[in-house]
Amino acid sequence: MHIVEEDLYKVSCHVDRQDLKAHGITADDIINRTPLGHMFIKKAAQLAKDSTDYEWPGCALSMQIDMYANDFVLVFSERIDDYIYNLRQSMLALPKEQADMFEKLIVMISMAEEEEARTIIRNFETNVRES
Repeated sequence: MHIVEEDLYKVSCHVDRQDLKAHGITADDIINRTPLGHMFIKKAAQLAKDSTDYEWPGCALSMQIDMYANDFVLVFSERIDDYIYNLRQSMLALPKEQADMFEKLIVMISMAEEEEARTIIRNFETNVRES
């Protein structure tokens, strides 16, 4: 595994087939989020965060998977702009009423200063987990 810090709260974890083999998983485990794949992703996220010399906020986590011929890259981010991007992507698959609620949430987050935005996100994430 090769880890690269892209930006504050954004780290890329480059994974090749040897890494997968060493952990006893396949790319399909990652793509299909099997229990083994999920465990690997959690471990990679923690290693990626630990590779930085600062404390992560602990909210607004998003992950992107970039697939290549011989490897893939897991991009872990707790950046608000990445979180908003992912909310917008999720909106596209929602019924209009839910999409409208997401749009209001996005506007609230976008207009807020970072700490207030993170409070809004934490509350949203807590509500989703408890639902």
